[in-house]
Amino acid sequence: MLMLQHLRQRPAPAPEPCMRQTCESVCNGEQVSFDGHLLQTKQQMDSVSGEMCPRKDQHDEEMRAMCPKGCLCSSSGGLNVTCSNANLKEIPRDLPPETVLLYLDSNQITSIPNEIFKDLHQLRVLNLSKNGIEFIDEHAFKGVAETLQTLDLSDNRIQSVHKNAFNNLKARARIANNPWHCDCTLQQVLRSMVSNHETAHNVICKTSVLDEHAGRPFLNAANDADLCNLPKKTTDYAMLVTMFGWFTMVISYVVYYVRQNQEDARRHLEYLKSLPSRQKKADEPDDISTVV
Repeated sequence: MLMLQHLRQRPAPAPEPCMRQTCESVCNGEQVSFDGHLLQTKQQMDSVSGEMCPRKDQHDEEMRAMCPKGCLCSSSGGLNVTCSNANLKEIPRDLPPETVLLYLDSNQITSIPNEIFKDLHQLRVLNLSKNGIEFIDEHAFKGVAETLQTLDLSDNRIQSVHKNAFNNLKARARIANNPWHCDCTLQQVLRSMVSNHETAHNVICKTSVLDEHAGRPFLNAANDADLCNLPKKTTDYAMLVTMFGWFTMVISYVVYYVRQNQEDARRHLEYLKSLPSRQKKADEPDDISTVV
């Protein structure tokens, strides 16, 4: 009895990092020793755990307070934020900075704005699959590109992205099942994702700068032609077409001008022929006299 009073009167010190296991044991109701004494009864444990450890209901309340609306949060292996099937139309801006795993799949998100994840320095897994994403801004993954381990963008509506959108991205990216437009930009994007050699294998060209590549895997299209050399060839071709058009216009004008002049000359000649001619009388002297 004296021991219990002693424990109640003496304030428990704040738990240090090395006491975390002891703190968890006390909170879970296991037998542990505290300050050299063995805590054997529930009352003894409660007298210490109330000061050493936050109570479960208090912890749950804190988790709910920091969790974005429509999402569920848990602290298993780090802060997990699950917002799957939450009818979200945009990425929440009040995500906890301690987030490690973030699930935003199966929503109605259409874009990823610049620096939307910049404060999530502990983020390791990001799932944005099965949305309606069409636009990814240039700096969408700024702040997490180097720490992210898994990025899932599959089953969206992405046709193209800025060539710098995935710069420094070290995560394993999933970008399959999107209506990709295969061009030089996509070629540059995939080349910048140096740790994602398998990513390009799953990219199918919905459309392409070369019609014959539509419906084919991107790697096949890239092997057939360097898509970044096509703009120069296309420009040269366009220039030739333009020059040919101008040349045709000049020739057409010259032909029209010549034909118009010929028509004018023909009408003038017919006019001259239609004029009455004056007959010269026999005794009428010539206008021109010869002086000897």
